[in-house]
Amino acid sequence: MSDQLEIRSFNIREANWHSDKNTLSNLRRIVFIVEQNVPQHEEWDGLDDDAWHWLATDEQDRPMGTARLLPSGQIGRMAVLSEYRGKNIGQALLEQAVLKAQHLGFNDVYLNAQAHALGFYERSGFVIAGEEFEEAGIAHFRMEKTLLPLAAISQRKLASRSVSDITLQQFDISEVSWQQQGKIIRTLRRNTFVNEMGLDQNLIEDDDDLASIHFQAKDDAEQTIGCITMTTNGDISRLSVDANFRRQGVGQSLIGSVTLKAQRFGIKEVNFIDRLTNAAFYTNAGFANNGESFEQDGQVLQRFSKQIKPVKSIEKVTSSTIADHYQSRDAQNTEASHDEPTYRLGEDNRLLLLRKEEEFRQVIVEMCKQAVHSLRILSPVLDHKLFDNDELMEICSALARRNRYTEIQILLYDPHRVIKNGHALLEISRRLSSSISIKLVHPELRQLNHEYILVDGAGVIHRQDSEAYEGSANFRDVTENNRFGRQFRSRWESGLFDPNLRRLKI
Repeated sequence: MSDQLEIRSFNIREANWHSDKNTLSNLRRIVFIVEQNVPQHEEWDGLDDDAWHWLATDEQDRPMGTARLLPSGQIGRMAVLSEYRGKNIGQALLEQAVLKAQHLGFNDVYLNAQAHALGFYERSGFVIAGEEFEEAGIAHFRMEKTLLPLAAISQRKLASRSVSDITLQQFDISEVSWQQQGKIIRTLRRNTFVNEMGLDQNLIEDDDDLASIHFQAKDDAEQTIGCITMTTNGDISRLSVDANFRRQGVGQSLIGSVTLKAQRFGIKEVNFIDRLTNAAFYTNAGFANNGESFEQDGQVLQRFSKQIKPVKSIEKVTSSTIADHYQSRDAQNTEASHDEPTYRLGEDNRLLLLRKEEEFRQVIVEMCKQAVHSLRILSPVLDHKLFDNDELMEICSALARRNRYTEIQILLYDPHRVIKNGHALLEISRRLSSSISIKLVHPELRQLNHEYILVDGAGVIHRQDSEAYEGSANFRDVTENNRFGRQFRSRWESGLFDPNLRRLKI
């Protein structure tokens, strides 16, 4: 099979009914109510609040189509505006709904297909199940598709890897919203706390969940295998890991992620109440007993606490703090040059908070300037404001020409803006293709919208949301660099080449 990817002129994202309701309902109103004369009372069936939705948009973020998946496993309300049909948008929406059902653990999915569209669904693996029936005055057939078990997906992905990939960490951690992932988190909590441990039902959900911070662990098959919650006061709770994935570092990684979030929030102490028998686990995570143990509901519990060191913001360290930093260096080395960087790659382990576009640009240039052998960038759209500048292009050019062992790798979700508007890094990659490579992340691995830059196996710059200028940087965080590095490598080896990214302008 060729690894060439045909460029498509649209994007698909999972939508939120509460925030995207107007856009989604307008699409369905135009297609179903206006175009197909479906009665309004049949279209608005009251099931949208509990459904998963997807939205297709063009390069200018204009809505093109939508689809939904119900908890029953029914896929429906697939609507594509007439002017955008014939571009495989419906197929892409259907693939996302099927993939979501697979990740949720559904054994099969079904839909009510209009008679004229049977061939479309059959090409996607659906089969007719039942006689023709009429819905909203239109002939339909029920169609079903049996889903591949998640275990089979994991085995298939492992089989496709090279031997060196077997050592990759088999899960990823990400911050998630309760509105979008609450159903999955509740299911994992129920399985762990109620079904397995026999604890009270109130551990499944409470009033604090909506305002709390949630982290989720997913395996290679994108199945949720762990979760954890923290309030904005630093109270951590409901650490839950699927029984099949324990003793693999999932719990420690979740604790580490939520603790780092607390640090970024400026929280001075985080606390966790759990069974005393888990004391060794929390000790390994840097927690200490806080007070005497106590009994509750037949369980011996202990309060565990951890002090959080404050972080510096880049805004502070780029002003008067710089002088102090250099004075400290000069006190240790009288021959220190005042032209040296404020922070040294691979030496200065300090978390820097980044809250402005200019701060990201500054730290990207400063860190990449110190690169000696490798630079890896994962960015959904390779933001022009951050990456499209002559200084960064010269840095990449110099690194690429340093010797035959240097390497620059860039992963993208959507190349359309880069190709259409031009980009400094795209141009230099075309000229130095042996040292600078660009690939597209496989569509099945684009669930997260974050962005990160990894430099020389030590430096890390991270944005949780690539659409917001809020994140962090550290010039020496080998652990975090390794974590993102494993994720990057996995996505790189399954990535796709786009011939339009390689083509030189004439």
